[in-house]
Parts: sequence; structure tokens; C-alpha cells
Amino acid sequence: MLTINRIKGVKDSLVAGLDGIPIGKIDRESSVLSASTVAALGAVRELTKTVSYGDLEQLIVETDYGKIIIEEFGTEHVIIILTEINANIGMIRVMLKKAVRNFTNNK
Repeated sequence: MLTINRIKGVKDSLVAGLDGIPIGKIDRESSVLSASTVAALGAVRELTKTVSYGDLEQLIVETDYGKIIIEEFGTEHVIIILTEINANIGMIRVMLKKAVRNFTNNK
């Protein structure tokens, strides 16, 4: 889907609507991932609001398998990136900004 997928350590990436429906490839795994991500974003957004800690910019979940990077963009979309443990997060974040810009410009 994105050039982010070419970065060493990135397993997959997915764009979804804030309604939880994936854009592009639609299968059971991407549907569950996008719906779960939107639910998690809502919970974290509520947390930051409750503790008056500003607007949510990016959510990074670290697990023993790797990281899940989630970023909301525009008013209707979220991008989800699954990585391996040793992925270069700095490079991913740079490419993420470019991918969001490209997606927004091509919409």
C-alpha cells in the first residue's frame, strides 16, 4: 500500500476510515485491525482529554513482537503500521509524514 512497507522492519501498513472500515485491501485481518484501532484511538483520545494533556498526535504500542504505530490524519482517516522489534521508528515517522501528505493530496 505505502512506501512505508519498503522500510526494513515494517511488516504491514493499512489506511482505514474513522468508522473502522479499511481502505484498500479488505479481509478479515484488516477489518479486525482497523476496527480495533479506531476503538483504541477513541479510548486514548478520551484519556488525553480527561487529564487535559492536549490532542492525540500519534499512538505507539510496544509489544514483545514489535510496535503498532497509529496516526489519525485529516478528519476521516487513520494509518496503522505494524513493525518488527528492530524497526527504525525514526525513518518510519519520516515516511509516515510523506505517506499522509501523498494520501491527502491524492484524495
